[in-house]
Amino acid sequence: MEDKEFTLSKKAARRCGTVNHYAQNTGLTDDEAISKMEPMALPNVSNESLYYIVRWCEQHRNCPAWVEDQWWENVYNDKMRQWEKEFMAEMTSDALYDVYMAASYLDIKCLLDHCAQAFADMVQGKSPEEIREIWGLENDFTPEEEEEIKYENPWKVLFDYQEKLEKEEEAAAEQGSSLALV
Repeated sequence: MEDKEFTLSKKAARRCGTVNHYAQNTGLTDDEAISKMEPMALPNVSNESLYYIVRWCEQHRNCPAWVEDQWWENVYNDKMRQWEKEFMAEMTSDALYDVYMAASYLDIKCLLDHCAQAFADMVQGKSPEEIREIWGLENDFTPEEEEEIKYENPWKVLFDYQEKLEKEEEAAAEQGSSLALV
């Protein structure tokens, strides 16, 4: 596949930490540095990933600076939240991974956080088998190894127990009786 050249507006380019670091190291103002910047070679970034990156940056060009350690407090309007949700949903798991890696390389913090959340949403509540299917992974554990790993994590035992209690409570509620937890 032939490499494409993508163009970003100055405002959108500021979403990329890599571009900002370049601008800061030139001794010029950000606008001057970005205006004089030569095309940046991105050998490990696919055209598809860069297409998504450019769309993200352009959509967020007027957003306030991303507060990385408080990403949940970054305020957007409902229209932007909906756009982000649809944007993430249109990517396959492979494309999402590639965009995440490209966003990491380009230091786009807000996109990294959203990709990470999309990863978490993809696997939430899924069994190991379902997660392997989503990511195209082979199970290289024997049944004995799986059982051993299951109990290496003490939280797993607690979560399994809590789930069992909840199921018993639901079953009792369906039968019209109650179950007290002590």
